[in-house]
Amino acid sequence: MFSEEYSRYTLLMQRNNSSLSLDRRTVILLIVLTLPIFIFCVSYVTLFGIYEKIVYPQSSNVKVSQHSLHRAVLYNAFSNEGNVTQDLHFKVGQSNDLPTYKLVCYYNFPTNEQSLQVKDLDASLCTHINAAFAEIVNNSMVLANSSHNVLTDLVKLKEANKNLKILLCVGGAGKTSGFLEMVMNHANRKRFIQSVLYYVKNYNIDGVDLDWEFPNEVPNGDKHQRMHFTQLLQELRHAVNIQTKYKFLISVAVAAPTTIIDNSYDVPYMNEYVDYINLMTYDYHFYTKLTPFTGINSPLYATSNEKFYLASLNINYSTNYWNYLGMDRSKIIVGLPTYGHTFTLANARNDGLYAPALGIGKLGSLGFVDYPQVCSFLSSNHISPVFEMDAKSPYASKAYEWISFDNTESFMYKTEFIRDNKFGGVMVYCLNSDDHQGVCQSPEGNGKKFPLTKVVGQILMQRET
Repeated sequence: MFSEEYSRYTLLMQRNNSSLSLDRRTVILLIVLTLPIFIFCVSYVTLFGIYEKIVYPQSSNVKVSQHSLHRAVLYNAFSNEGNVTQDLHFKVGQSNDLPTYKLVCYYNFPTNEQSLQVKDLDASLCTHINAAFAEIVNNSMVLANSSHNVLTDLVKLKEANKNLKILLCVGGAGKTSGFLEMVMNHANRKRFIQSVLYYVKNYNIDGVDLDWEFPNEVPNGDKHQRMHFTQLLQELRHAVNIQTKYKFLISVAVAAPTTIIDNSYDVPYMNEYVDYINLMTYDYHFYTKLTPFTGINSPLYATSNEKFYLASLNINYSTNYWNYLGMDRSKIIVGLPTYGHTFTLANARNDGLYAPALGIGKLGSLGFVDYPQVCSFLSSNHISPVFEMDAKSPYASKAYEWISFDNTESFMYKTEFIRDNKFGGVMVYCLNSDDHQGVCQSPEGNGKKFPLTKVVGQILMQRET
């Protein structure tokens, strides 16, 4: 019996030794097979990724708010839900009269000493300045305590330019809750209108810009929001016509994607009550989980590869679509951004339009980058941007960093389009993210302050820069 147990033990040990030997051979074989793959991966990353050391400019004092991020995400949320582009027959505006164009500039209230200050603004730079933002609290327009003196100083700019108009902008992207409650009934709307008249009389402003992003935000949602917003415009127009001694301006910041336009606005009725709309023709392309690829922030035309709904995400289509729905061309003020968008490429070698992206870029903040940062990024890294001739917009990349932005050349193309098609003018968003210190010394800015905004003024008003 002992002999049998010993034999069984010996056999088991032999099997274990054999198995151990096999495991060692397996491990060695795996190392031999995977080592070349590991070496290849390390070499690839070293050669094609890390070797391009990126020089990032210092963080800008212009901080992107969650408001702008909300709009960019919302614009791109409908990319997979958009209808097939309608075949609209657009016509160039016809007029024998010499048009008077508007240059509407948004100015964000400063948040610190390094922010753009009123004293650094040129009173002749814009025809209209929209001071942003007031909020809606308890159905009334309310301005933060820190912004009261700023608004007063803005109005004083009219002493240097009697034709300058100052408007107070209320709302902003992501600030929908105040509008939702306020427009619900006549009593709430009346209270809001009274608060607007208070600011008109006490601050001598020339109008109000309503920035609700957006009525009936969810497609096929509560249609009453759209109706109530139209009622607000009607009642506001009636009230200011009666109670103000001069022309009081009512403008509305409106969406560009057709999906939002169709859900949010009664365009023919709006046309009756507003002096003009500020069309937010930017944020067409932004990184989200639904849109994980690169794209132009504010393209003038569709590129050759864009079909169906994507072919409608451009300035040309949005402006003409608003006109097609019933908004007078002279009331359409077309938005141009002084900021860009950043992306992180999935593959540094695949760096064109619609290249796969893993997220927003490191440059700037929250996927947004202002013009001085773009200029510094290009010059520090010796980058020559690519100018996309269909979209009339530049983009640039370095390793995995990809940015879409605007420069003086793209602003020239787009402003000429607006002028030649007899739209009402240009809206610049915003002065704060233009090169207001003149730090950009490359041909992009040439050391001038507000180079992008000045290009618009040169073309629309035939000014000298």
